[in-house]
Amino acid sequence: MAESSYNQLTALQIDFGTGYVIKPKTMTLSKEELKVQVESPVDFVALRRHGVDIVNYMMMQELDRYFGMLNGPSYKELVKDLWVREEVYDKEAAKYEEFEKISGDPSLKGKTRVEMGLQEFTRTEIRFAVIGIRVTITEDIVARAARCSSFGKF
Repeated sequence: MAESSYNQLTALQIDFGTGYVIKPKTMTLSKEELKVQVESPVDFVALRRHGVDIVNYMMMQELDRYFGMLNGPSYKELVKDLWVREEVYDKEAAKYEEFEKISGDPSLKGKTRVEMGLQEFTRTEIRFAVIGIRVTITEDIVARAARCSSFGKF
């Protein structure tokens, strides 16, 4: 009984008008159980001291700004809140969204996402809410923040 009411609670998303939303936790861990490492995630000096000098390799790939950002300020509580409330919206989630729509209205079978009243799926997104404001993170946004290209094999 407790598990089913928990699942009902986690499926609930309260939306207040034009964008304010309270998003439930998507994992069973509490924020206090999560550990965020913030001091020098990549220590190039220590790597060089142990015979691994990859600074030139990183600079050739224009990743120096990215690693500079990683070593910059961190907001532990924001990171923990993201971890426990985020959801990944990918092809599988989009297909499930279509399945739910068709289950509610079988006449929608065979129609496009737009005809079903859904947005077109264009890319994988990480979705969450910060202080009630919806936030979406895509690969392009991460690349722009890191001042890197979002093109390439990986």
